[in-house]
Amino acid sequence: MRTRLVALAFGSALALGGCLSVLPTPIIPSALISLPADRAIAPTDALQADVAVFFPESSRAFSGADIAVRDGQELIYLSDVRWADTAPALMQGAVVNALTKAGGPGRAAPGQLGAQTDYDLRWRIVDMSTGKAAAPVRIEVQANILDSGTRRMIAQQSFSAEGSPSNGEARSRAAALALVSQKVADDVAAFVAKTVRPKPALGPITTN
Repeated sequence: MRTRLVALAFGSALALGGCLSVLPTPIIPSALISLPADRAIAPTDALQADVAVFFPESSRAFSGADIAVRDGQELIYLSDVRWADTAPALMQGAVVNALTKAGGPGRAAPGQLGAQTDYDLRWRIVDMSTGKAAAPVRIEVQANILDSGTRRMIAQQSFSAEGSPSNGEARSRAAALALVSQKVADDVAAFVAKTVRPKPALGPITTN
């Protein structure tokens, strides 16, 4: 009986090992593309109020670390190059980095921190893709600034940019997309700094 149990256990281990061996090998990208903080450009206007910068919304095509490629009516992905983080996280960080460099008493913070702020930046990635081969890369976002207290819309604007990669290689296309993405992030930060205004301080509460 004991010999039979040992044989069954050994057979199960072999079967499990066989199942594990057929799993696909993870694809390791040859390069990870980021939006470094030192590339962020400070807005011309000083930041006069505190702003919460939320993750931009996006379709599934632009919500992950894969870099989308336009191919006619389809979207595919670069095969061996990825974003260093998800695209929305990189864009959020780029805007915060730019606003952090602005002068003025205002502060910018990621929305997920839950800090009390005067305004919210709510936005959406409409397009963030490369073309086939050496075709232009493109990014488009829609930005909304809301009053954090009343949820009233303060301003709304769309931003877009295109660029041309130096060649059709995946790294060149991704690098070109990173450059135009940084530009749009800087433009959004400039829009925020130009729009928001300090809120009047509440006076003391008195009772009769």
